[in-house]
Amino acid sequence: MLLENVLSTTQFVVKHSRQVKINQAAVERLAKKIKGQPLPAWDTTNHFTGTPQKTVQYIFLLDSLNFCFWADKGQPRWTIAHNAKQVNGYFALALALKKALKKYPLLDANNLAKISRQDLADIFAASNGQTIPLFENRLAIARQTGSILAKKYNGQAINVIKAANKNAGKLIELVLRDFPSFRDTAVFNGKKIYLLKRAQILAGDIWGALGGQGLGEFKDIDRLTCFADYKIPQILHYFGVLEYTPQLLQKIKNETLLTASSREEVEIRANTIWAVEMLKKDLAKLGRNLPSFQIDWILWNMAQKIKMPEPYHKTRTIYY
Repeated sequence: MLLENVLSTTQFVVKHSRQVKINQAAVERLAKKIKGQPLPAWDTTNHFTGTPQKTVQYIFLLDSLNFCFWADKGQPRWTIAHNAKQVNGYFALALALKKALKKYPLLDANNLAKISRQDLADIFAASNGQTIPLFENRLAIARQTGSILAKKYNGQAINVIKAANKNAGKLIELVLRDFPSFRDTAVFNGKKIYLLKRAQILAGDIWGALGGQGLGEFKDIDRLTCFADYKIPQILHYFGVLEYTPQLLQKIKNETLLTASSREEVEIRANTIWAVEMLKKDLAKLGRNLPSFQIDWILWNMAQKIKMPEPYHKTRTIYY
């Protein structure tokens, strides 16, 4: 099962890491700190909510494009204006797609498969003149997602969900088999490493948006790991859980790009996954039983509110 591969292969990375390590004492301190944190509610301000079928179709597109929102050093971030507020990052993507549904048939797979460059540019038009990062990748993935849904699933993302039969692990296997942009793996010391950030977050988001009911019910949802991106390692480093060598820390501080699938980048992501697994165990000892993906949600929401002195690591990639 692919989900088991995430833990087993990233554990191999943790055991052989040279530039990143996990501080167990800091894990215990952080567990005590977040023990009483409430679970964040599903955001309905920026996300589209409709019938379960339309909601799933929207989330499938959203998580196909859910990656890389940071700007180059010294540049402003891609930002969307809404109700006198400026929204950036993942929520800007969710909001841009939600607003676009009033004008564009994005939930129709055949239309999505042939979306024009100009239409997608209009959908992602920023309030500050910035272009969304990796625009060409997003255009190709949007078209590919529509095309594959149309050819293999009668145009409906709910057919992917139904084929998974309430099994998140099966959903992830189907998505990896049929949708190439979700194949988030790397090679480390000659071994294939499974990280699967967007495939896992797709299952988590469908579960969250539908309240774990109906199409959103997955019997094995607790098997998801955390979603190894750039915000979770940033906050884990801020709390002392992740420790970096001076050389790696200097690269991150200088905003030097880390190459996708490089040893440094894979070590950061693998140790992030296992730091959250350790947090899960320590929280359980404190009487708070949470699956890894909900610990991720708590940490990610905390990371949005804390002004951290050091930037996150930067890697240009379609995987997170």
